[in-house]
Amino acid sequence: MKKLSRREMIILTITVGLFVIFILVQGVIRPIHEGAMNVDDELRLVDQKLQRANQLVAQGPAIEGEYKKFVQLVGVAGPEDEQMPAMVSRIESAAKESNIHISNMQPRKSTAQKGARFLSVELQVDGEWLDMVRFLSSLQAPPNFYFINDLSLEKYSEASGALHGRIVLSVMGLVNP
Repeated sequence: MKKLSRREMIILTITVGLFVIFILVQGVIRPIHEGAMNVDDELRLVDQKLQRANQLVAQGPAIEGEYKKFVQLVGVAGPEDEQMPAMVSRIESAAKESNIHISNMQPRKSTAQKGARFLSVELQVDGEWLDMVRFLSSLQAPPNFYFINDLSLEKYSEASGALHGRIVLSVMGLVNP
């Protein structure tokens, strides 16, 4: 092998040095730098999640207040044996205001669906057409929000405007408020 000249030796040393520097930058320094950037990004994401969680915790009392309003708006939020008398009382009050006679009222078994409980009652009612409409309207309006599950009305006679009807009402409540 031929001996390299001084000039060739300098060029070889510079080339090998540049190659070593390139390998160090690409193989060691760059991954460390990118890893540090990934850690910074992860810390930033965790910090953002914590800030959102803190905001949610700070909103807790407001959310709880809205939930209480929702429970009042939606309907029942307690044990069935406490809510059924209140339901019956509201129905009787609406009937009295609408001049409707309730001849029979029978509570039905409650049903649960998708986080909600439905308390039902079956009514046998008598009254005039306009009074029936007023009664049904008042049952569906605030603060009652009753669902009419079944409704059948019959005339007593062709000459009379009096009606006899069967109505099944239900109200929704939360299962675990």
